[in-house]
Amino acid sequence: MTKKGYGESTGKIILIGEHAVTFGQPAIAIPFNAGKIKVLIESLEKGNYSAIESDVYDGLLYDAPEHLKSIVTRFIDKTGVEEPLLIKIQTNLPPSRGLGSSAAIAVAFTRASYDFLGETLSDKELIEEANWAEKIAHGKPSGIDTQTIVSNKPVWFQNGHAETLKTLQLNGYMVVIDTGVKGSTKQAVEDVHNLCESQEYMKHIENIGDLVYQASQAIEYHNFKQLANIFNECQQDLRNLTVSHDKIEELLEIGKSHGAIAGKLTGGGRGGSMLLLAEDLHTAEKIVAAVEKAGAAHTWIEYLGG
Repeated sequence: MTKKGYGESTGKIILIGEHAVTFGQPAIAIPFNAGKIKVLIESLEKGNYSAIESDVYDGLLYDAPEHLKSIVTRFIDKTGVEEPLLIKIQTNLPPSRGLGSSAAIAVAFTRASYDFLGETLSDKELIEEANWAEKIAHGKPSGIDTQTIVSNKPVWFQNGHAETLKTLQLNGYMVVIDTGVKGSTKQAVEDVHNLCESQEYMKHIENIGDLVYQASQAIEYHNFKQLANIFNECQQDLRNLTVSHDKIEELLEIGKSHGAIAGKLTGGGRGGSMLLLAEDLHTAEKIVAAVEKAGAAHTWIEYLGG
């Protein structure tokens, strides 16, 4: 009889604080419910080797990318579960785009593995297992992705501590854009840390930290336009830290020419994803049409009013 285990999760969006958060500064992240990961683990009655089926990789476990291979082999080694297993991963969340794909996979797989074993899973255990996988994927992860995905609420994150926040109540829209350019969070984080051995670059990290506090105030007082000003200033700091990208800048310019009042990258940068703010749905839809025409790979519109 085939044994099965199922788990799912969503992505995340760093609203503000990326890169600075790895230096102990705060960051604010929100769930990205439009992006979903579903994982199914099945025991196989035939065959000798475990395998993975996904859009990212389809083949035998021992040839899988390291971040996928590691979480499966860790599960097998820790539990002594008998192989072969088939792991099916379904997602509309593009990888390497700063939307929490690797953390979402780790969370969904961990939930599926405990379901497979018929065991209960606490949030603490879930976060520990997912953060272990994040270290394989990103080297020095802040932990913000896992905390946000597990809580499924806006999160204030600093020095490994997460505090859940109230649902955003802002009178405006956010256009989430997958630039179509694959970024490397691990490399970007390493490069920024190397740059910040110089105070010339460290001052941008410190300013981003200040902007996170200002953004918290803007959110508290439902000031959408103030948040937009903060977004624009933060993007300049991220440019100075060398993590923007020509495609991000191109789409940012196009977005603003079609009514966006602000924009910034989200996540590791150097490609990946970005955010544009619009005051109404009609403007957000115009922005989507324009950036898709310019080559954006995926777009989503999120209402920030709850």
